[in-house]
Amino acid sequence: MTVEEILEEMEGLLLEASRVPFTNKRVIDEDDLGRLIDELREVLPGELMEANRVLSERQRIIEDAQKEAQGIVDQGKSYVHRLADENVIARQAQEQANEILQQAHKEARDLRGDAVAYADDVFGYLEENLAKTLEVVRQSHGKLHQAQKD
Repeated sequence: MTVEEILEEMEGLLLEASRVPFTNKRVIDEDDLGRLIDELREVLPGELMEANRVLSERQRIIEDAQKEAQGIVDQGKSYVHRLADENVIARQAQEQANEILQQAHKEARDLRGDAVAYADDVFGYLEENLAKTLEVVRQSHGKLHQAQKD
């Protein structure tokens, strides 16, 4: 079960719980809530591992992009050195090398930006789910204590 499914089931459990007359309190089956909390505890490490995997993948993409950019830069420099004997050819080589460098830097920036955006999306999703989960757990915990007092 995913974090989202567990949260939906917790919400359903809350909505389906019977009300205590003349209050805004509800009676929730302790075993059901406990089972969902246990499932959540099992799923969260997997979600965190996925986030770490995404970070590692992001870093690998950035490193690959930098290596590719460096290879393109080296290729451009090599090309410039081979053609440097004649002025016209040397100017053309310099222009092409500059274009290659600009393209390589643009591709590296684009790849880095995409990787950061993807990681940001994953972390945003994870933060949102964790915040919702924590809020539901806190509310349920508070209601449990209130129910014990009543």
